[in-house]
Amino acid sequence: MLSKGKPNVVNLIKDKLNKSFGQDKSGVGRRKPTGEHKIENRKEACEFSRRNNYWYIPPQRGKDHPAVFPEQLANDHIISWSNKNDIVLDPFIGSGTVAKMALLNNRNYIGFELSKEYCDIAEKRIFESTKQCTMNLE
Repeated sequence: MLSKGKPNVVNLIKDKLNKSFGQDKSGVGRRKPTGEHKIENRKEACEFSRRNNYWYIPPQRGKDHPAVFPEQLANDHIISWSNKNDIVLDPFIGSGTVAKMALLNNRNYIGFELSKEYCDIAEKRIFESTKQCTMNLE
């Protein structure tokens, strides 16, 4: 993810089960300047909290490309750092994973690749995902 300055879009993924969901965590907190305990009322925790910095996503195997980018990793970054109808840039499009996931998440994409063989693989994969997008809309 590249951004000039602070990112404009941050859609944090909240899929980590919150252990304190449904529990009342209000109670004795800090002391007042007089020395007596201050009772803090805390809001109830959400069912899910934001994902940590460490994501476990297993590698993906491809038959046409030696190093296929995992679809789940591309998907999670696209939804985290962009909104619908934004443009996603992939400077090394390879097998077209980022372009495919951008289309499936209603984003536009721009991709670059030097290898004609990989361009053909990406084009085929993108065409198949475009068919899948139109079938989902019908």
